[in-house]
Amino acid sequence: MAKSPAKTSPALQSALKHTQALLAIPAASNRIEAVADYVVAHAKKLGLKAERQHDDTLRITIMGKDAKRVVGYGAHLDRIGLMVHELFDDGTIQISAIGGLYPGHVMDGVTASIQTKKGLVEGLIFHTDTPIHKVGREGFEKRAHKWKNIRLRPDACIGASKKNGKEKLKDLGIQIGQLVWLDPLLAINTKHQTLRSRWLDNTLGCAVLLALMDTWSATKAKPRFTIDLIFSAAEEAGMGGTSVIRPEMTDFVAVDTSVGEDVEDINNCSIKQKAGAFPYSQSLTEELEAAAEKAKVGFERRVFEGGGTDAEQARSAGFKGRIACIVTPIYNLHSVESATFTALQGVIQTLHTHAIG
Repeated sequence: MAKSPAKTSPALQSALKHTQALLAIPAASNRIEAVADYVVAHAKKLGLKAERQHDDTLRITIMGKDAKRVVGYGAHLDRIGLMVHELFDDGTIQISAIGGLYPGHVMDGVTASIQTKKGLVEGLIFHTDTPIHKVGREGFEKRAHKWKNIRLRPDACIGASKKNGKEKLKDLGIQIGQLVWLDPLLAINTKHQTLRSRWLDNTLGCAVLLALMDTWSATKAKPRFTIDLIFSAAEEAGMGGTSVIRPEMTDFVAVDTSVGEDVEDINNCSIKQKAGAFPYSQSLTEELEAAAEKAKVGFERRVFEGGGTDAEQARSAGFKGRIACIVTPIYNLHSVESATFTALQGVIQTLHTHAIG
């Protein structure tokens, strides 16, 4: 059963603050240096040390009363994204996806910025078969949505010709492989207790971990067991954060997002039972359910029909402990996404209760 709307508790306020800060930083799979810097700096403010790998995956250890049980709570800092694929003579750029982003998620008139060593270069994404006046109504409706038909025109190249367009791109510092950053379009609505943005997957999971850090630091709470907070680098590319899972870790809980259209109530958080054909550990899943019930949090038992999380990727990489997954459901996954304060706070409260008791 769904609970009443969440009040803006200190933990929720913390999560929203971190969501806003993280979304302002361009990132994608294996392009997370700047968002990792943010997490490292915030941990340092709280007196915590972040262990950082070469791929910018992070682990922050919080010692608990039981040092023998080590539980990982993991979220992925990386997001789906775009990169420069090819430069054209007319000053336009073909783009391609990083992770599960598809042309249907990126339609005409979307503004974007390209990361270069000279700074961000702004422009507009468009389909090659535009406008409707050029191709006719039938051609417009049947135009193929494939990356080869999607282009980006930097504002500085408006008016460029086929004689000088590519040179203008190079003068701007644009090269193949650079990250293309879509405006997140973040909207936090305190009246309706909702948030809407691109890249909530998995910025919300990272915000949950940061909010837990803030809460435990402010209250000087000590977990019942040792906790590893893991921020991974390449979940959207199917790699996960498994390389930082140390041998003594006994459990791993992925903290992620999922398809809101599949749940009965978007205000409930979801405790997943499996991803595709891969089941999560029943005993650990039941621990999370007991914590949600104790915290009086609305939750639903759900499965991932497709996709996955860091949890089963950890198992595939050789992790021997128990795995589970808790998520904030979001509408319109991988496009401009929407979530509720209540579900987000439900994830925070469940994990807080699981850790502190």
